[in-house]
Amino acid sequence: MKNFILHLLLTVSCLICSLSFQYCYFITPLNSNEVKDNISYLSSDSFKGRLAGTLENYEAVNFIKNYFESQHLTPYKSNYLEGFNVLYPRRIAGTPYLRVLDKNGFIIKQYNYGVDYKEDMLNFKDNNISFKKADILMERGNNFQIHKDNKYFIFYNPEDDNLNFRSSFIANSSQNMYIMIKRQTAQDIKKYVDSGCEISCFIPFENKSTSIYNIIGYIKGKKPNLPPLVLSAHFDHLGTDLSGKVYSGSLDNASGTSFLLGLVKYINSLGRPDRNIIIASFNAEEFGCLGSKEFVQKYSNDLKGSKVINFDMIGSNKKIPLTIMGGKWDTKNSNFINEIANLCRKNKVDFKYTFENCSDHEYFRTYNIDAVTLSDEDMSKIHTPEDKDRYINTQSIDRCFNIVSKEIKNYAFKDNFYVLYCRNLFILSLISLLIISKLCISRSF
Repeated sequence: MKNFILHLLLTVSCLICSLSFQYCYFITPLNSNEVKDNISYLSSDSFKGRLAGTLENYEAVNFIKNYFESQHLTPYKSNYLEGFNVLYPRRIAGTPYLRVLDKNGFIIKQYNYGVDYKEDMLNFKDNNISFKKADILMERGNNFQIHKDNKYFIFYNPEDDNLNFRSSFIANSSQNMYIMIKRQTAQDIKKYVDSGCEISCFIPFENKSTSIYNIIGYIKGKKPNLPPLVLSAHFDHLGTDLSGKVYSGSLDNASGTSFLLGLVKYINSLGRPDRNIIIASFNAEEFGCLGSKEFVQKYSNDLKGSKVINFDMIGSNKKIPLTIMGGKWDTKNSNFINEIANLCRKNKVDFKYTFENCSDHEYFRTYNIDAVTLSDEDMSKIHTPEDKDRYINTQSIDRCFNIVSKEIKNYAFKDNFYVLYCRNLFILSLISLLIISKLCISRSF
């Protein structure tokens, strides 16, 4: 009888060991090197900074859509592409200039684009301005606000005379145009307008209406009536300046997009989830999170009770803590924030909190939907031409995956015993197998 029980236990242990090993073997963890390859591709010069409204932004849409298809994601609401209208800064014909004209209208000084001045991308309700001293509404240090024809223009001197920073485009800004100027340029302008000269500036961009796209797919769950898990990232960036310098946006946010794509392979390898998992690649985040706003407003009823994890800047120096970013009115005691923080503590991941409405979690929180943005918040190169793929750190990508993969399993696979415990089952069954085998051998002698 004892031999029978031992052999039965041996058979069961073999079966569990075999099944759990096979399940573990076929799970495909996120490949951080593959993620980095996709970052390099999306942030290459061929995409010219992926500015919403440009041809290159549409090419990025097509790349992501094709990836969704290759991974057999189901189109959300029967279509991967979710279109919406935006204003965007369109490049037009012409050469930029900032010049000084004397009282007779003759050009007496011409400044060099990119050296003495440069556009900031905040708005182009107007793209030209000529002003004299009487038109200066406000002057603070090396910064000027111009008020002319009931329109407002800003000329400002950026920190450290750095003309490389490029702001997000905000179509509803109260100012008609923003120009960055060097300290010396500002001081020159003061002297020239004091002597009665006129300053004239032209920047060949204009605000233009166009249609752009989010790309939305999902993985079908066993219980589609449950609130979904939403995983998201924005793919747009800031385009190029007028000299052709590319704002590549490797960390911001080719990294989050590529991380999101890598997660799709991982989730598919786990099998069918308990609930739907929506994979959302948002556009126009750099225009004020307009893509996620469009999505949330359109599908808010379908998203009630869901959880949202957004990825924005994944892969900077690992010495920088992982940031758990909540909405403006969240605190570290907010349920979902605390849940992610506890995962970080349990897995010994250094982290910090930020509570700002400055990424695609914003409009989910506006609708009281649990949402966080995970970010490696390294701002040293963000929105400059220096945000390149050579600075991407795969260790930080792995660190984020370590946390996110556990949250995905806990929330979307909690009824799947094998997903949650396959490694534990394999180890325990292997140990049992060795012990029972040893007992069987000892009894045979």
